[in-house]
Amino acid sequence: MTPTKATFKVLVFAAATLLAGCGAVLVNQGSKDESLTDGLKNPAKLAPKVVVPPDQALIGNFEDGTLHMNPKLYGSKAGLWSATTYGGTINVPVVVPGGANGTMWAMRVSGKLINKGDNTYPSFLLTGKFKPRGFYDASPFHGIRFYYKWPSDDQGTTRRFNIPIAATVPTSSGGTCTDGCSNHYGADLAKTDVWIQKQLAFTDLARRSGWGSPVTPPEFTEHLREIVDLEWMDSCDNTAGIYTMDYWVDEVEFY
Repeated sequence: MTPTKATFKVLVFAAATLLAGCGAVLVNQGSKDESLTDGLKNPAKLAPKVVVPPDQALIGNFEDGTLHMNPKLYGSKAGLWSATTYGGTINVPVVVPGGANGTMWAMRVSGKLINKGDNTYPSFLLTGKFKPRGFYDASPFHGIRFYYKWPSDDQGTTRRFNIPIAATVPTSSGGTCTDGCSNHYGADLAKTDVWIQKQLAFTDLARRSGWGSPVTPPEFTEHLREIVDLEWMDSCDNTAGIYTMDYWVDEVEFY
């Protein structure tokens, strides 16, 4: 027997009622209520954030006197710190006494930077590498904070904290960028002769204007699962000369 139009309408209504009872949202594409279906398209957006204990949010405080990150850090058990430059010499050791808040140890990156003014932009870098390969997932967290001091005898002209992600790191260094690389999300840092704490929400981080390939989507918070490392940079841009560089970092943690 062929169903009548009335019977067909009843069946459609019953099916819609059943789906609604199961939590489905039925809206027309392009309607003002289409956003209600976002959770169906991408259920991960509705997933609650992982709750990370405080001892697993600590990235590093250098209290063991080594270059190892906190072995309890969420998602990374073998992270390492390094201090590098491709222009000049860095004083060693870099883990030294005199930490923030009366703690025993901190990281100090100091020495002489040689800048030839040849568009190579040498710098002093403190890098926190979470993994030997692959990306770190910081999506359970809302931001990062750390103590630092950048004494007045430092002659750097660009002092900055960065979080490089896949899209801003060259493929040769483990990222996915092929052109206009190294304009990372971050924030500039001011000089200070005393320890201060810098707290940065992930929504506060931005790229420098005027250069670098576009990142899609442009918001840093859309790339929290693609973090390559952490980076504190001290440079003199492209101005030739020999410069004294000196900065300290301690008590680095997510929140």
